[in-house]
Amino acid sequence: MSMLEVEGITVRFGGLQALSSLSFTIDKGQIVGLIGPNGAGKTTLFNVISRIYDPTEGSVTVDGKDLLAIPPHKIAREGAFRTFQN
Repeated sequence: MSMLEVEGITVRFGGLQALSSLSFTIDKGQIVGLIGPNGAGKTTLFNVISRIYDPTEGSVTVDGKDLLAIPPHKIAREGAFRTFQN
């Protein structure tokens, strides 16, 4: 079982599509980097995983638990959280 599974994530802000059907899995013990140019959707993805944003479509699971069914204020308990660069 994957530690993190992102499946078909799409995020739209009005007429702007920030992410389109993004899917990937990360297994326990893997170290993964996310790179891309400004405006590519990297921060939007982190905001979806940490429940700051709700996706328009798709699913996010951590250890088999549906993160999109968990209230945002309880996400850190599931191991999905972020910090901000200041």
